Amino acid sequence: MILIFLLIIAQTPPMIDGDLLSSNSVVLNEFMAHPHNSCTEADGEWIELFNNTNDWINLSGWTIENNYGQKIILATYLLPPRSYYVLAACGDESLNGGLTPNHVYGNFTIHDSGRISLIGNFRTIIDEIEYDAGWSIQTGFSCERINPGWVSNHASSWGLSLNTFGNGDMGTPGAQNSIYENSFAQNSWAFIKAFVE
Repeated sequence: MILIFLLIIAQTPPMIDGDLLSSNSVVLNEFMAHPHNSCTEADGEWIELFNNTNDWINLSGWTIENNYGQKIILATYLLPPRSYYVLAACGDESLNGGLTPNHVYGNFTIHDSGRISLIGNFRTIIDEIEYDAGWSIQTGFSCERINPGWVSNHASSWGLSLNTFGNGDMGTPGAQNSIYENSFAQNSWAFIKAFVE
């Protein structure tokens, strides 16, 4: 009976607050809250999006918002299928820790804890995370999503990066996450944890 339950779960997409996580979405895939090797902490903060579909998606008019009232407004950009989009506070590689972003923003801070929302046209929430001390956030390490198809708003779907980039911080801006996992056991366990909690 348990085996049958696990097989059903493995075939079922994860859920966010009772809603199926659509495979037709752009997800918050990685973020750097506490850079170490940038000129200032603010200069080294960045967020990575991932197009989790097989379609080109226009990000025009989309926003990234936090729970402190700050927002990033995205310009027209056709995000290719299964590709990454990096947004950073600073575009100068000598100051930001050594990454080349697709978009440079201002007046937006990634705090120790809080909420980051990706909002599409007509104020539709595309993806959202609310993180706290239980999440993998550490100075010099980005917080990576283990799989872009897993539930967004759960600490067990995220972990610290294992790869070095740029000037020495850990992260994979613009590339597949270093802790990416897609095994049957991992998918089933992540879903079960999200379901029972």
